[in-house]
Amino acid sequence: MQDLTQENVLISLKKGVLAPFYLFYGPEDFWIELTLDRIKKDFIPDSVKEFNLETLYGGEVPSQEILNRARLFPFMSPHRLIIIRGTENFNKKDLELFLPYLDSPVDSTCIIWVSGKADLTGIFYKRLKELGKAVNFKKLSERQVYSWIQKRSKELGLSIDKDASAFLYQMVGSSLRDLFSEISKVSLNYPNYRIGVEQIKELTTFSRLFTVFDMVGYVSKKDAPHAIKSLSRLFDTQGRDSKAVLGILGMLARQIRLILRTKSVLKKGGEKRGVMDRLRPLPNFVIEKCIDQERFWQEKELEEALNHIYDADGLIKAGSKGDLVLENLIFHLCFPLSS
Repeated sequence: MQDLTQENVLISLKKGVLAPFYLFYGPEDFWIELTLDRIKKDFIPDSVKEFNLETLYGGEVPSQEILNRARLFPFMSPHRLIIIRGTENFNKKDLELFLPYLDSPVDSTCIIWVSGKADLTGIFYKRLKELGKAVNFKKLSERQVYSWIQKRSKELGLSIDKDASAFLYQMVGSSLRDLFSEISKVSLNYPNYRIGVEQIKELTTFSRLFTVFDMVGYVSKKDAPHAIKSLSRLFDTQGRDSKAVLGILGMLARQIRLILRTKSVLKKGGEKRGVMDRLRPLPNFVIEKCIDQERFWQEKELEEALNHIYDADGLIKAGSKGDLVLENLIFHLCFPLSS
């Protein structure tokens, strides 16, 4: 059976009725935490949370003990909620002890198993998936991130237009945690306000964000001196660890792919309108930058640039010093051998 979505769960929550159990899994741990916070807030009244809300940990509390707690009646509330973190820490035998409960759960208790590394090939995970109670918090596509920004903004009392959502994504990147932090800052300063690009510019952390955006822009125009200077500022503010470097690398790869797609449309005789259609849902100001930047590149150079980026990614993940790899990469991109 197909996985549930986070929205499916929240729709049930609005009606005051959750299923007796769920599996929350996937790499977007911050999105999982936001959803759990919402469930804890709305499903169990504050006055009785002490009696009806428990957070347990896989590998620390035996499976049978969890089952015993799940069968307790709620106290002065229609529901109990048990959140089990680190489900991946249970061994196979412990997980299989939960299987009979899945066939005959206690309706007044909702158990949420949480795992960042759920192995859906195991019998326990397969059963939850078959029952339609698995919720995959997977990495979002760019289009989905725009929608995510809109929804989180609405929950915080904001109305944010599409260009502002796209601009925020361009500046912050795809980290839902960082995006939510910036949205929260905007909501504190502009409650119940329609947010555009100018409000985002005014309040987000641009000492770091503009540098990332500018550096990618300089590389896209083969401006090596300014690109290296921006990279140095990035290292000063974000550090030189592999996570930060790989994030920058991802932004470079994305921009080169966009320029390559732009060039492909123009090469086939398409005009600006054709590029706009091909690159949507990107906002107009991003697409116009791609159209401006494609003239600095030959198609072969863009293909070689992607190969260099993939090679750099491999070197960094293999243990090479990320800052040196990235500096070397920028020189390769700004001065391609095929020029």
